[in-house]
Amino acid sequence: MADKKGRVGEIIQRNVSEIILYSLKNDICKFASVHKVELASDYSYCKIYVSHIEKNKEKQLVGYLNDSASLIRSMLSKKLDIYKTPSLVFLLDVDVEKNNQIDSILDKIKNTKKKTLKDL
Repeated sequence: MADKKGRVGEIIQRNVSEIILYSLKNDICKFASVHKVELASDYSYCKIYVSHIEKNKEKQLVGYLNDSASLIRSMLSKKLDIYKTPSLVFLLDVDVEKNNQIDSILDKIKNTKKKTLKDL
């Protein structure tokens, strides 16, 4: 059986990303990215995780997108061919920060000198 919910989530992610980058006329949206979409099983509710390239503008971006959620939803409904367009909630994606921390830890481990028995 095909994963319909996953496919619809991917379509929503792609379309919302295009709407944010190209249709909204706000400078805060220029460097925004949509990372993940969690769709409710009945397609009535959708959590969209976003981030901004500048860390100090992330909260401003999430606030703006939540204020514009009804506009984004109406634009999205014109692009989707499903019965019910979900209501949208935008959240800050904290996984990006966690991934950066893990990468920095791995870089530290990689760059440290390996100790052998001679060093002890």
